[in-house]
Amino acid sequence: MPGLNQPGIMKRIKNIKKFVQTKSNIFIIKAYASLIGPFSQYFRQVFEFKRIRQIVGLLVVTSVFSVAVIPNYLINTQTIIDQNFSHIETSTEVIKTERSIHLPVENFTITQGYHLFHPGIDLAATKGSPVYPIMAGVVEEVGHSKFALGNSVIVNHGSGLKSLYAHLSKTEVKAGETVAKDSIVGLIGSTGWSTGPHLHFQVWQDNQLVNPRTFFESYFGKKLASTR
Repeated sequence: MPGLNQPGIMKRIKNIKKFVQTKSNIFIIKAYASLIGPFSQYFRQVFEFKRIRQIVGLLVVTSVFSVAVIPNYLINTQTIIDQNFSHIETSTEVIKTERSIHLPVENFTITQGYHLFHPGIDLAATKGSPVYPIMAGVVEEVGHSKFALGNSVIVNHGSGLKSLYAHLSKTEVKAGETVAKDSIVGLIGSTGWSTGPHLHFQVWQDNQLVNPRTFFESYFGKKLASTR
């Protein structure tokens, strides 16, 4: 038919075919959406359910791990801490025992304190009473004089600490001798410049004279007082 070759008719046919194709595509998309929607929702629920199961499973596994493993780990950790702390406590106690300080005379009355013209303290006690070093050390000097300190002993305790025991009626140690805290270095007397039986006691720390009363009070945590 000759009329079909006219440009206007051919254009209309192309437009119609394009319209039909477009409508067909829209119909197919809607049909696919209506069919795939339920399946999509179903599989989404399945996947979400699986994900929930995975999360729940993970929580269960974590809980079991926490109950079974973590307490044991904490117990082991606590045991290690306790053992180390006990070791530290034991070590500290040993050091304290080895370097424990005690008074040089058991029963005494403080008759004179520390001041500019008296760099020590006087502890009056019964004549002949034993005098002990305040802690273990090495006898550095033993003196005998009719004046000043009379019979005296100086003990070097190490770490810059020294102590002096004077006016003794008798000395019981020699220079260079190692003494323990329960060793007797001498006996209470009244030799040298003394008006009665007593112990004149001095302390040096790093070659500096210190107040023995303050020294003892700092160690014992209480005021030094007469014991008789």
